[in-house]
Amino acid sequence: MEHILAVRDYAMEIADKVDCDRDLVEVGALLHDIGRTKSHGMDHGIIGAQILRDEGVDERIVNIVERHIGAGLTSDEAKKLGLPPKDYVPKTIEEKIVCHADNLIGGTERVSIQDTIAIARKKWFPESVERLISMHFEVFRPDIVILKKNASGGDLERLSRSADKWLNGFDLLYKISVNKGVARLALYGQDSAKAAQYLISKGLAERP
Repeated sequence: MEHILAVRDYAMEIADKVDCDRDLVEVGALLHDIGRTKSHGMDHGIIGAQILRDEGVDERIVNIVERHIGAGLTSDEAKKLGLPPKDYVPKTIEEKIVCHADNLIGGTERVSIQDTIAIARKKWFPESVERLISMHFEVFRPDIVILKKNASGGDLERLSRSADKWLNGFDLLYKISVNKGVARLALYGQDSAKAAQYLISKGLAERP
């Protein structure tokens, strides 16, 4: 229950900043592990979904529960894991928020996206890791800054090395784009606002 509440709290923080059905996110988060009443295996999402279907629960909630394992599973991935072949990849923003919040909670503690990716690369299918990363960019609303000219010289590779150094220790992922000599840095994650303010305070960036 402590894990469920931690996932609910994180999911609601994410939901507060994006266009989604907040009530659906909350209910889905609270029920996402109901299948663990019968199994703690990889099948607990499928079992939980069946429990809810048998009770006539809204299919939108059922889908959140059924598709929250890892970063979702393709039919081929499910088959390799011994699960009934079916597409279990999250589709809606509500499904993705609950799934991602669950991935960012270890027990009851929040885990950085960098550590989550590192763990996933050891245990998951490579395609699942890529979905995890893509999902992060989908569910978090970015904080955007413009890098000042004294900080944005060089090509994208050099900019990325600099950003890695500046943002080390912040819980986020980022995207850099350059258009007409202007470098735009989009920050996605729990620490995005804090990191944007840090870059501004250091004279490295400004608001667009």
